[in-house]
Amino acid sequence: MALVAETGEVVSFCPQPLNSSNTSYIANQWLQAFQNGSCFILKEVKESDRNIEIAGICISGNGPTVVLKNGRTLLWNDPAALSESAGAPFPSTKSFFLPRIAALRNLYPAEWNASAKVFSGPEFVVFKLTGKEITLLPEQRYAEAYWTPESLEEFNISPDLLPEFVLPGSECGTLNAEYAKLTGITKGTPVFCGGPDFVTALIGTNTLKPGRICDRAGSSEGLNMCSDRPYFSENLRTLPSVIPGLWNISYIIPHSGSLFSQFRNEISSLEGREISYEEITQYSVNDKNSEGWRIITELKEKRRKGLMELYSAAEKTGLKTEDCIYITGGQARNKLWLQENADGIKTSIAVSNIADSELIGDAVIGFYSLKKFASLQEAADHIVRTSEIIRPAEKTEKKLKIYSIPEKLKTIIFDIDSTLYTSESYAFEQVDAQIRFWAKKQGISEATARNRISQFRKKWSASHDGKKISLGNAFTYFGVTIEESIQMRRDLLEPANFLKRDENLIQTLLQLKEKYSLICVTNNPVKPAQKTLKALGIDNIIPDIIGLDTCGKSKPAKEPFMLACKMTDARPEECLAVGDRYDMDIALPLELGMGGILVSGVKDVYTLPEILQNHF
Repeated sequence: MALVAETGEVVSFCPQPLNSSNTSYIANQWLQAFQNGSCFILKEVKESDRNIEIAGICISGNGPTVVLKNGRTLLWNDPAALSESAGAPFPSTKSFFLPRIAALRNLYPAEWNASAKVFSGPEFVVFKLTGKEITLLPEQRYAEAYWTPESLEEFNISPDLLPEFVLPGSECGTLNAEYAKLTGITKGTPVFCGGPDFVTALIGTNTLKPGRICDRAGSSEGLNMCSDRPYFSENLRTLPSVIPGLWNISYIIPHSGSLFSQFRNEISSLEGREISYEEITQYSVNDKNSEGWRIITELKEKRRKGLMELYSAAEKTGLKTEDCIYITGGQARNKLWLQENADGIKTSIAVSNIADSELIGDAVIGFYSLKKFASLQEAADHIVRTSEIIRPAEKTEKKLKIYSIPEKLKTIIFDIDSTLYTSESYAFEQVDAQIRFWAKKQGISEATARNRISQFRKKWSASHDGKKISLGNAFTYFGVTIEESIQMRRDLLEPANFLKRDENLIQTLLQLKEKYSLICVTNNPVKPAQKTLKALGIDNIIPDIIGLDTCGKSKPAKEPFMLACKMTDARPEECLAVGDRYDMDIALPLELGMGGILVSGVKDVYTLPEILQNHF
């Protein structure tokens, strides 16, 4: 809930939690939430000593959620609506509401027969506050998405059960004595219906102008573009805009919010405490092999794809899109999430007055209904503000760091993964393939397995002065021997699916090989390491590889490095270690008296001949 001024100022904001463990009558909780929120807001206004009058109340909520008069609720995303006991499958229809209304009838016949009306979510609250029975139709063209006489007949639903349609701007009654007493708001205060929160979110971000795009996220996510003409394709959904003559073109990303929410809940359970969305986002960004990072990466790609679909539609219809997209929902309060989102889609993101733009949309509808503005568009232009713009971060490449170079250099010891190639997808796959295999063997979900490994590595690092533990060593704490870990990597890793021949690397290593012995030390077994070098086209240039199965130890153990010295007939002080991870590839070689160069990827490796030439 929020109290919003005609200027767009958010005077008071009061989110209300709901107990969603049982949603059978959750509509009655909405009324309690309205009461509690109203009392809080009025108290805050009173304490501010500001002379503020509540001019009206506007209610929005879940669109295709349906409610009986006693509060029996069938949420829009309740899987029961699609069950056989609910009567599914239903006739093919353009209506979002009728399958759910029919399901409500079939699931709860006694309560259905006792209810004189069936409401959508926000209209139920309006009815309780005012006694008036209405259905908010966002715009005349939405009729088929709600119901028509023909579709009602097809579903065998009496039109007498459904309240009459009203359009935005219509007064839906006034606050009755019961709720005036419960809330402290003046009896007779006008009440308006904002309708589906999908619509009010678009109004609250002013996605009412052709070319503006809004990313609205909840349990699922939709990228919405306002257009002056309809556009139809397999991957896009087109609905009327609330503004006559305009349209809303959407790309839907199912379950985006629910996926991340499930991940947060599981990590909270493992930690034994409630973790905020900001903290779980940071957790995911810090661990690129976590389930959270997998979800973030997947969603970035889906958003990027969705935007490309919308931009393509805009280009084909001659529509010019704005330079940034607006964002609404809980995600808009998470700064790191917003930055990751902006970086992923390489587009600036704008946040309007508050994160929950549905509330600003309600204010727009309310003040328009109060005749403060001549049109909904004029009201939105006046009330909706841009509070913040998050721009894609300029990518700062990690710089190569030279720790030391031996005066008498004989051998260069290369790490392989993320050193001799740069591939985020294969770097992730090397770890994740093993975790997926282990999950199957343990009879647990892949997500659970990722979370357990990630949590262990995080706690291990915290108790070891920030040092990192390899996956092979981490697995030993879960009863997986080093030998089993080695076999998993031998069997599961296929680098050729991710990597290709690198001519620049080939020429670099040929140059280095003229003067130095080259050898690889990796925490992978020799077999997948050989496959990697072959995919890059360098297996004949560096034939010698020391893997996890060579001496049964993984970096940062000293045995692999000392074996590299022995195999190339060099003393430690004649060797140079090159790798992308300080803890694993550089720290121990420096202790052993070797040189060390930390690289950020293969592009840095390309520069080694020049670096060494300048040094000597």
